[in-house]
Amino acid sequence: MMKLLNPLLALLGLAAVGTAGASVKPDWIQTQNFNGQPATVYTSNLADIVFNGSGEIVGWYIKQAAGTRLIDEKNGQPDFAKLIGEKGAVNLVRGGQALRVKLAGNTAAKVAQPVKLKADIAANVLQAIFTYSQGAATVTKTVVLHPRQFNMQADINVTGTDGYTIGFDGLGKNANPGIKGLSQGKTVVEGAATTPNLQYASLFDTLTTGFLGLGSNSYTAHMLVVRPALAGAPLSATTVGGAQSSLTLNASGDTKLDIYGGKNELIHLYQEGYTKLPGLFTPNIFGQISLFLVKFMEYLYTFLHSWGLVIFVFTVLLRLAIWPLMQNQGRTTAKMQMVQPLLKEAQTKYKDDPQKLQQETMRLYRENNVNPAGCLSMFVPLPILAVLFSTFRNFEFDQGLWWLPDLSLPDPLYILAVVYVAANLLQLYISTRKSPQMFKQQSFIYIIYLYFALTFPAGVTLYWIISTLIGAGQQFLINRQVEAQMSGGLAAGGKGTVLVEKVAEGRAQGAKTSLSKSAAQAGKVQPGKVLKTTIKPATGNKK
Repeated sequence: MMKLLNPLLALLGLAAVGTAGASVKPDWIQTQNFNGQPATVYTSNLADIVFNGSGEIVGWYIKQAAGTRLIDEKNGQPDFAKLIGEKGAVNLVRGGQALRVKLAGNTAAKVAQPVKLKADIAANVLQAIFTYSQGAATVTKTVVLHPRQFNMQADINVTGTDGYTIGFDGLGKNANPGIKGLSQGKTVVEGAATTPNLQYASLFDTLTTGFLGLGSNSYTAHMLVVRPALAGAPLSATTVGGAQSSLTLNASGDTKLDIYGGKNELIHLYQEGYTKLPGLFTPNIFGQISLFLVKFMEYLYTFLHSWGLVIFVFTVLLRLAIWPLMQNQGRTTAKMQMVQPLLKEAQTKYKDDPQKLQQETMRLYRENNVNPAGCLSMFVPLPILAVLFSTFRNFEFDQGLWWLPDLSLPDPLYILAVVYVAANLLQLYISTRKSPQMFKQQSFIYIIYLYFALTFPAGVTLYWIISTLIGAGQQFLINRQVEAQMSGGLAAGGKGTVLVEKVAEGRAQGAKTSLSKSAAQAGKVQPGKVLKTTIKPATGNKK
């Protein structure tokens, strides 16, 4: 089994970006040597964005995992090697620029003034003001970024000329991105076009969701959306597809824009207000469930005022809702464990007679009312759990809990990872307590679970811990119920004949008997005693 696991572990290791301690303090970095050029660099948990002296974005790096630190320090200076190499991020404007202002007929050199920077982390705002002159014209760009969002605002003021364009080049590695545009009061137009009276224009990677969201490319699919910040502003957009894809706005005077440059993913788009744009993102049934869950979480937050409490209450309510679904699966698991000693003995006794072994196995299942197909019920809640996991993974909680600085990021102290693995081992032990060998065989899989716990946002891990502990408690209760019902002999009330050896105070007392429900009730086999059972075939199956 380990031979099969090793390649998977290797792939997981290669896929890992960042560590549990990865977290970035939002800030501005001014440098004279970003890839050989002076630059102002914005850094946050979601993205690192590089501006040149004219306020043009020359590097727009969207991080695959929130909190990944891509700017190191070397000899007291910032080291941008990871960023430039896109190790854990995708550059949306690779080989191009965004927020590039072109003045019609003006070929004069740009003379930039020093950039003015402001940071208010508590208010989730970082601001930069870029000003430069180009001949008789003056261009001022005020860019406001939000560390907890992919969204930014850009206020562009141009004086000394009548008209200008604002350009956005490319979309990461995509040689042929999808294109959408919408005019005020019109229908959505897909593909390269000119869109007058702009409501929005977008370039995007096609999103694949897979079954239940599994196989989704939401970590690597990106989207650029540009819209006027003021409804009815006289803007038009021209979009071009293919390898040289671009989005160009035709403007004049003062232009205020809302710009989304980030993941093509429902939860972030919803939290930042972009799902309200007609036709931009149409969620499937699982997306609609995800939105319902988010809105319910937001409702809980209005009176709990703690995302940690919201996760706890939400998880408890969800587990209560699916309790009946898990009850049938739990009872099947408990009964399977109770008959394991008999099954193992049957396997030994009939190891050379597969047909007889199958008959004996079915007899044991029948007489102990065990339905192996009952385990299939465990798959019923999977769609709900898959949607919930995707929702929690992408939600910006904007809050910490106890030692956790931010529930949207991994636990920096690894405490949740340890508790997560311990909770899963507890649940595994409760489910396999009568099969120690099975516990040993399955426990190694938690190496993979540990990897997930180290890289998942703390909110996701916290949800899984609470859910797992509730599941373990439910299984414990089910085990006690099933043991009480089946005490007095596994085949009580059935047709089988068993040899019962009652073990009490360390002394074995054996006696052959034909167990029945009445015998058990009469006290010949006391519930709760330790029993060792040996199978004899049912009537009609004797050799």
